[in-house]
Amino acid sequence: MTTAARRVFRFVDWTLRPDQDDDAPPLTHRFRCLSLTDDDTECGAESDKHTDPLDAQAWTFEHLRANPEHTSYAEVIERPWVMWLGCPS
Repeated sequence: MTTAARRVFRFVDWTLRPDQDDDAPPLTHRFRCLSLTDDDTECGAESDKHTDPLDAQAWTFEHLRANPEHTSYAEVIERPWVMWLGCPS
């Protein structure tokens, strides 16, 4: 004869929100080149991360000067988020 193990489940509410605490990582911007090279692969060159989006955009002009045919870019924004058990007050 076997006995079934008793299981207890605890359901909790989690809240996801942008992390705006003083010690949160900064919001950052960077750009990546989407232009295709001669062998049809994406260039993939990318700027450094910057907290000022204009600094990240400046990289696109530098890259374009060095590669006049590279005219397609994607902005990559990194925004920190945090999970809270329950609803933060």
